Amino acid sequence: MSTKTRDDHVLPRPVDRLPDYANAKARTNAAAKLTDLFSLSEPAARSFANTAVDPAELRKAAESPERIPVPGGTILGIRANAWSRCVMPDPRNPRIGPARRHPFAINPGSSEDCRFRPIPEPVSDGIRPELSVEIESREHLTWAADQAKRFVLEENDWRESIKSQGVMTEVWVTATSYRHADGSPDVWKATTAEGSSRITGVHDILNERSVDLAYDTGDRQMRGVVKRLNEGFDRGDGDSISMRCEIVPALFLVGFEPHHGGTEEFATAVKSLVALRHVDAPKPWGEGPEMESLADAALDELERQGVLTPHRRQWMAGSLTREEAQKAHLSPDPAVRAAAIVDVFNSDEASTRAAIRLAVTAQSTRKRISPKLLGQLATALIIRALGGDSDHSDRIRRYMRHGFAKPLREGAWVATSRPTDELVAESLSELRADPENGGPATLELAARAAFPLIATLKLWGDQGGRQADRRTPGEVIDVMRRGPAGVQQLGQALSDYAAGKSIRVVGADGAVVMDDDGTQEQLVNDTFLRNAFPPPGTVKRPASPQTANEKLEAALSDLGSVMKDLETAIVAVKAVSGVDGSSLVDTDGVNSNHCAVWRQTLAEVEEDLVIWNRQFVRRRGVVPAENESEDSTNDVAGADELVEGWDADADADADAEEAAA
Repeated sequence: MSTKTRDDHVLPRPVDRLPDYANAKARTNAAAKLTDLFSLSEPAARSFANTAVDPAELRKAAESPERIPVPGGTILGIRANAWSRCVMPDPRNPRIGPARRHPFAINPGSSEDCRFRPIPEPVSDGIRPELSVEIESREHLTWAADQAKRFVLEENDWRESIKSQGVMTEVWVTATSYRHADGSPDVWKATTAEGSSRITGVHDILNERSVDLAYDTGDRQMRGVVKRLNEGFDRGDGDSISMRCEIVPALFLVGFEPHHGGTEEFATAVKSLVALRHVDAPKPWGEGPEMESLADAALDELERQGVLTPHRRQWMAGSLTREEAQKAHLSPDPAVRAAAIVDVFNSDEASTRAAIRLAVTAQSTRKRISPKLLGQLATALIIRALGGDSDHSDRIRRYMRHGFAKPLREGAWVATSRPTDELVAESLSELRADPENGGPATLELAARAAFPLIATLKLWGDQGGRQADRRTPGEVIDVMRRGPAGVQQLGQALSDYAAGKSIRVVGADGAVVMDDDGTQEQLVNDTFLRNAFPPPGTVKRPASPQTANEKLEAALSDLGSVMKDLETAIVAVKAVSGVDGSSLVDTDGVNSNHCAVWRQTLAEVEEDLVIWNRQFVRRRGVVPAENESEDSTNDVAGADELVEGWDADADADADAEEAAA
């Protein structure tokens, strides 16, 4: 019994004899026309002319190019059929972005998966509509292309369809030069701009390696292939599958016209065009590759506008090894790097914000650069410091997105490279001056410590109702930075992680805490951190209250529990529905006598809370700001205001999906 494939019901596309490979004069004339009309360099124009099946068709189409609007301007393109063997699939396919191993995490050469550095993004010179890519050697390009091929054929395999129907929609190609650091001559090749799973599939069907075709295929080889296939066709026993694969429709990207006064370059415009195609692609890139691409674009734009130096951009992109980072006077500590990335993506500097906006909108139709998006971009870069194929990588990515609370976005702080012990000492000093809020050092400490706590899964994200405490990691860390014990614990997390140790529990004095039997050091986990540093309004109850202060803490713990019960009771009252489905208490109201007594009780409680808060502030010597009224110093900020995540409301749906998964 035969097995039916998904394409069995589709009749194979018929084939005909292949046209001869064009002669040198026809290709030279086409290249000259492209150079005259579009400012392409001679080798770039020649790469297009060598790729076109009919150079005369290319010349004719060049006289009236298509105009394709993209954010920032208009791309010029001309349609013509192309020899698939003359087209190179992008060796830096955007789909593989999250799977790349960056030098900051793993030194190049330490394993086959990171044998070389990832190939950098193609760049343009701001003048000519062509791209260039810096590679170490032919071997480097071969390694990268093989990685992209494996990923594409596993995730977006079009081979069965192509065998039956050929490639039916155009591939977008750019004239691209591959420049070798080992001194080998530049190689010019028409390269797909959108990664192109189709060209990858075609080359695999033809049993060819894309890089070998780029280096070794010339006039003689092309004429030999065409002759062999046509002879088989004439005999009636030709290879129809290969004949369907030899020619593909192509859109040659030959120019770019920026908006009046615009600063976008050809490379940015090509990224914009690719992003527009993949919004509604048959298989979308997904959040990971999308954020990787946008984050890289943001760093490139920050460097182009002078906000970042080249070394600092490479450091944030994860392109430097830790040894190279040290030589460039940058920290090899991934936690310091993480804080620097968070600082940049939440900067209030107009130039920084403008650069990020330009980079994102060049590839996306987003009109608003939200805190949630900034957090995702920062996370995409931060987790590049993690190496290996960890089973927990997706969890770490999800949790890290929520590892930096609202005060880090709104507070005034600057990422530095100062040692951990110095940062902890400054944080404790700030807490003595302002016991409730701390200052810039505590914010920087929180930004740094999020990396080791989340990367080692000592602090988890929302588990979808399987935990009583559903705070984000950033909310827990924000509570920690507001007290001496928490500051010491954040510092210990940084020190232990840097030393390659499991993160240990420490007390408010910084001393490591031992188990009850005194034989082993206590280790940090998610449950400990959430219990030791509860949300505002929840007071940790002493195990066995003895002193007056401990008894007060126990009483306040009971008060906090009652307040939570009150909140729960209010929700339950409002949830009772009437006949029409509306809240019955809102419709019928509550007995005036009851309301009067309850309001009196609440008023007395509120008065006590105001007095207690005022006394707390006075005893610790905190001076209110001059522009604050006495009432404002007495008000206790709500827990949601103190520890709100990047964008809690915007993330609600995503959190629910993650919980369901």
